[in-house]
Amino acid sequence: MSRVKPRRPAMPKCVRWAASSAVLLLAACASRTAENLPVEPVAAFAPTPAPAFAFGAIEGVPEQAGFARGLAPPGTLRLTLDGKDVPVAADGAFFVAFPREASSSVLLRAEGGDGVAAEHRLDLRPRVFPEDRLPARLQRHTADPGFAARRAEELARIGAARGAPSGESGWRGGFVLPASGRVSGVFGSQRFYGDEPQSPHSGLDIAAPVGTPVVAPAPGRVVLASPPLFSLEGNLVILDHGQGLTSSFLHLDRVDVAAGQALQTGEIIGAVGATGRATGAHLHWGVMWQGVRFDPATLLSQVLPACC
Repeated sequence: MSRVKPRRPAMPKCVRWAASSAVLLLAACASRTAENLPVEPVAAFAPTPAPAFAFGAIEGVPEQAGFARGLAPPGTLRLTLDGKDVPVAADGAFFVAFPREASSSVLLRAEGGDGVAAEHRLDLRPRVFPEDRLPARLQRHTADPGFAARRAEELARIGAARGAPSGESGWRGGFVLPASGRVSGVFGSQRFYGDEPQSPHSGLDIAAPVGTPVVAPAPGRVVLASPPLFSLEGNLVILDHGQGLTSSFLHLDRVDVAAGQALQTGEIIGAVGATGRATGAHLHWGVMWQGVRFDPATLLSQVLPACC
């Protein structure tokens, strides 16, 4: 009697496909092994992190009429302060200053390659500036018909001196007071000659006897030095500290330096006087960055005594 062999149940199509795929995969691996080729595992997905592009430490006096120094992100191609271009040194260091009327905050923006950008917002402390009342002027320069033309030439000379490019590095360090004496006028005070209002005071006044030495408050190069006398400033010296930062010394009795001369902190510039429009012997020290006048006292490590 012949035996009937039991029939195996048909394998589902999906199982047959999986089995055949496994066979093909094993065959492929065996083939690669036979050819001494490695079987490479599938790598896990890991996104490439973006390169760091951020500001370094920022220091200074963040207030109206103050300043700040800092480090721009590595690879910065353009740095701006509220849209205004800021010079950047080779090592990324920069200097900025804020006017008397600055808003409550300003924005530093650095732009790098491939559209990369970084922003840093500085909140500025508000200041209250005093009033400064002086005797009525005995002479009005505007009454002189030749004053306007003469003054235009003087301002052009001053502007050219401040606008010359410079590689000086005095802006990086601290500043000292350029003369000894009583502080007789502070930056930003609303000035009156008699009852006539004038522009706010643009510098720091130090009252001292005629002949008192005036020194460089920080390293720099002389970019302008009298003679001749200037109508309002009298004997004038402008010292360039680099990065668009300059110091101006007005009303000097004597000038002991010449344009192009390099000075270190404490070297003699000249002597206190009363030349130009001055009501008495004093030094007017003004600082400017990229056309922005700000308070020289913010650059000093020492605390000034109360004015006047």
